[in-house]
Amino acid sequence: MSEKVQSLLDLVAGGVPLHQGGEADIYRVSAKDHAYVLKWYKRASAFDLGTVEQIASLNADGLYKISEFGERDGHSYVVYDYIPGVSASELRVPVVVALFILRSLVATLETLKSKQLHHGDLNPGNIVLTANKGRLQPVLIDCGILGPGALAYAAPERFQGKSADEKSDVYSLGMLLFRLVYGSELVTADNYDEYAAKSLEIDSCDPSQVLYMSGKFSVAEISALAPLWKALLRADAGDRAEDLDELDELLEIAIGKLSVGEAAVQKEVQNFVESVIQEKLRQKVPETSEMALPYEITGRRGKFCWWKVSILLGLVLILIVLAVSVNKSGKSEVDDAGDLVLKKSRSLEILDELSDSVPPEQAGNVADTSLLQDLPTPELRE
Repeated sequence: MSEKVQSLLDLVAGGVPLHQGGEADIYRVSAKDHAYVLKWYKRASAFDLGTVEQIASLNADGLYKISEFGERDGHSYVVYDYIPGVSASELRVPVVVALFILRSLVATLETLKSKQLHHGDLNPGNIVLTANKGRLQPVLIDCGILGPGALAYAAPERFQGKSADEKSDVYSLGMLLFRLVYGSELVTADNYDEYAAKSLEIDSCDPSQVLYMSGKFSVAEISALAPLWKALLRADAGDRAEDLDELDELLEIAIGKLSVGEAAVQKEVQNFVESVIQEKLRQKVPETSEMALPYEITGRRGKFCWWKVSILLGLVLILIVLAVSVNKSGKSEVDDAGDLVLKKSRSLEILDELSDSVPPEQAGNVADTSLLQDLPTPELRE
């Protein structure tokens, strides 16, 4: 970050874990009366800094808004606005709604493309379905990943170490479409090498047959989707849809085969929003707890030091006075005063232990000056 401003990480009032993964852990945090998501990468993981910098400068309805990113305690991290909605990984979606979602994602990918950017990890876990003014709005998150991303959705060339591009995103959209309508992945494997091998054999896979055998889809739905599999799920990038514009046209045609018009599509999408998305939004968000954070907030404990030092210095001064007057006053008076100082010191220790649980804004109320008020100060005699 070019300007030296206080990090959002040090303004966080609390956090609650949302997901723990092999690449990163996800937390919902609150700071400055605003909800954010913290993606805390494992030490061996990171993101493409250039891509994240450009994403942070964009403002699009279908794209998450990055507020801060960087490195802390040896971990890369990204903080972005919390999106009230539901992950696409939790749902099986009606075919018409799934096609509508894909068209929205294609529009967002076009925005990225205009900046020479590509997502690189299109999978249900990176899509949040929310309602924008009552209208279904899919939002893409987690751009700029290094590596192939979710293996079940990665194009064959990504396993060969090639960077994400328009064609690899097109392939991932095909896998995503199948997952949305069917409810599980088209390709499953036990390890990286098996996924890589199966991606090269994708041409021999027949998604239409899988849908037909499930008995959950109409002939019209299977027929409408068939051209999309041939345009998306191909091992050779050259055999896929030429670009996102062509894919959008194919999606529009597929939607047309399943409805009698735009009004019918909007009605089904609206029913989905009201019965699924808005119901999820009404569910209570868990309370946050600072104990859940994966790092220590800088400067939080230092705010209490001033009053601790002041009281301790006061006690030291009193002890010095007592020591100077030891030969000038009765021993019993000194002993009594020493006992009282000892008691007050113990009280201070107890107060010190309790202070860690007191919010910073209440720090001024913690220091109890009465600890010093009733300590005797022996008079010096000539």
